[in-house]
Amino acid sequence: MHIRLTSAVAILLAMGLAGALSVQAAEPAPPPTKVILEPKGNQMQFATTEFTVEPGQKVRLVFENTADSPAMIHNVVLLTTSDEDVAQTVGQAGTNAGASADYIPDHEAVLAATEIAEPGETVEVTFTAPEEPGAYTYLCTYPGHWATMKGTMRVEN
Repeated sequence: MHIRLTSAVAILLAMGLAGALSVQAAEPAPPPTKVILEPKGNQMQFATTEFTVEPGQKVRLVFENTADSPAMIHNVVLLTTSDEDVAQTVGQAGTNAGASADYIPDHEAVLAATEIAEPGETVEVTFTAPEEPGAYTYLCTYPGHWATMKGTMRVEN
């Protein structure tokens, strides 16, 4: 009888330990890193022109359109490169994509993008940063804005 009770206790302890291990494995991933961008007043510029994240990190990019001029409609489009020619191509393609697409072109260099934000609105997008360290351009592709409204996302350890 004593042997059976000891075996039963050993089995229960083992099951409890297994349960504890499975609970640890199921812990949720850390929340995405939050990055907040705003325009520089009523100008076609971002107030923050650079931010840094780690390779493969989840990022929650929040764009708060704090402008008060009705003409200051913006989005944020992140690219997979810092190549100026690609940024120009994507900017022009955004204009061609039009309002129905939030001026976001269907282009292979687009990593992530927010919807259009009217003055006073906030929009956001969650994405995974590239694994490759380096500099990545972000810009507003609202018509006419991409030439001056851009910045750099740095990916580094």
